[in-house]
Amino acid sequence: MNKYKIKTTILLSIFMLLGCFVCGCAKVESSVKETSEASKIAFSWWGNDPRHLYTMEGVDEFMLENPDIRVEYKYGIWNGYETRNRVFMKSHTEPDVMQINYGWLPQYSPDGDGYYDLYELTDYIDLSGYDETDLSFGTVNGKLNALPIAYNSAVTYYNKDVYDKYGLNVPETWDDLFLSASAMSDDGIYPIGGVKKHVFMLLVAYYEQTKGESVFDENGICQLDVDEIAYILEFYKRLIDEKVLIPIDQFDRNLLSTGELAGAIFWISDIDNYCSSIAETGTPVLGKYLVNKAGNDVSGWYKKPATLYAISAGSEHPDAAARLLNYLVNDPKMAVLQSTEKGIPVSTYALKAIEDEGLLEGYSVDANNQMIEAGDSLKIMIPAMEDDSVIEIFKSNADAYIYDKVTLEEAAQKIYDEINK
Repeated sequence: MNKYKIKTTILLSIFMLLGCFVCGCAKVESSVKETSEASKIAFSWWGNDPRHLYTMEGVDEFMLENPDIRVEYKYGIWNGYETRNRVFMKSHTEPDVMQINYGWLPQYSPDGDGYYDLYELTDYIDLSGYDETDLSFGTVNGKLNALPIAYNSAVTYYNKDVYDKYGLNVPETWDDLFLSASAMSDDGIYPIGGVKKHVFMLLVAYYEQTKGESVFDENGICQLDVDEIAYILEFYKRLIDEKVLIPIDQFDRNLLSTGELAGAIFWISDIDNYCSSIAETGTPVLGKYLVNKAGNDVSGWYKKPATLYAISAGSEHPDAAARLLNYLVNDPKMAVLQSTEKGIPVSTYALKAIEDEGLLEGYSVDANNQMIEAGDSLKIMIPAMEDDSVIEIFKSNADAYIYDKVTLEEAAQKIYDEINK
């Protein structure tokens, strides 16, 4: 369990309920005097209420220790955050320190100049807690644009109590999912569900395992022809028709707490949210990466940095920004406050801090260990796999086919044409 103090105010609660993007100057103890010489920097992130609260508590502590730096908070929920980030980046008004998505590196820094080169700030940032592989995820054109916070993979967790009720083991293969649905569907229970991104990844995994081919090449170009897209669509429709997968537009995490949904696919970094829903009425249990046949390797499944920290290429105070970034990824106090809420820390310093405090336990640790054990069988995620425009093209046209508005051939052709634009 995370061990951080919850500090709330009425104003913060109102903002969180409205789901607003919050921007404000942090307040620290009155014993610290703000001076005209203080470097003022901005820091942005997204997440839920607990993340906002422990992050602000940690940054407050950072400012107490560094009275020459003042940090302005810019935070909000995920919904709408990416759009605002796009505006910031295009207008060059982005915050000094930013939590970013892995897919934003090629989008905003294809040549490595979109974010500050952290190699130029090693007087302030200790990189010794990262190995070369860790650093490679944030490196573009030889420039270190960002540091990974934790690693991520799409994983499945199930309500063991529901599966026990039907005398079933949690699914390990695609056939197991269909077997589960045949037992549960008469009672209105779906074996698995997820948001559109994770359903897309599930379908990619099925295709790559059964066909032995990659959906995207290393440059993010979709390699599927019309017939291959139709193959995926037919499997997707079967999942819906046989009530294996709850339709995306009906998916709600709260269905896990009522038992109407017996499992879900989601990021490791979201495990606490999902497993807490399962735990309200049942027992969360980690599922293996789904495979075509029991004992097969887990090809078709991917891993990536969960999120990363970057510094604005145009920051007026890069040294102050670097000191804050170093604190966020390496400082033991910040590590203990964050614990495993964003996943298992990549920095060995942060990892040791939470291990020393007995915090290296729980659902995310189990999933992270499974990801590590999978090793090279998990491929490195290509940013195109998370491109919302690509996923929406697939979903909207797949829906038209599933609900008999167009033929299989028409849907496959339209997906092919629109993606290849």
